[in-house]
Amino acid sequence: MHATLLDLTERLVPISDFSQGKAGKIFNDVAENNNEYIILKNNQPTAVLLSIKEYRDTQEKVSKLEKLLEKIENIRLLKLAESRADDNTTSFETFVNEQGFSMEELEELSESVELD
Repeated sequence: MHATLLDLTERLVPISDFSQGKAGKIFNDVAENNNEYIILKNNQPTAVLLSIKEYRDTQEKVSKLEKLLEKIENIRLLKLAESRADDNTTSFETFVNEQGFSMEELEELSESVELD
């Protein structure tokens, strides 16, 4: 833990370092060693500098995770639909009638409503 914290503090770079001739060294370290830097502006973290390789790898992982999450959500919805299919289901027309309306009344009502 101590080494990680020390490593992190070494990767904090004030934005002023870029105008003081240190940019070349930082960019070389990023490109050659895949090191990341946190850029500080007014002593606040404002940006992260990382290599193109690391950026692409991260984007690929994000894409894979998004696909995985989408698949998980689809499975969840399918299981929900399957569990509800076992319930006593009725048609929409039956539901409308149970609510005290007829399909004709519902159609007339829908024609009288304007949507902006």
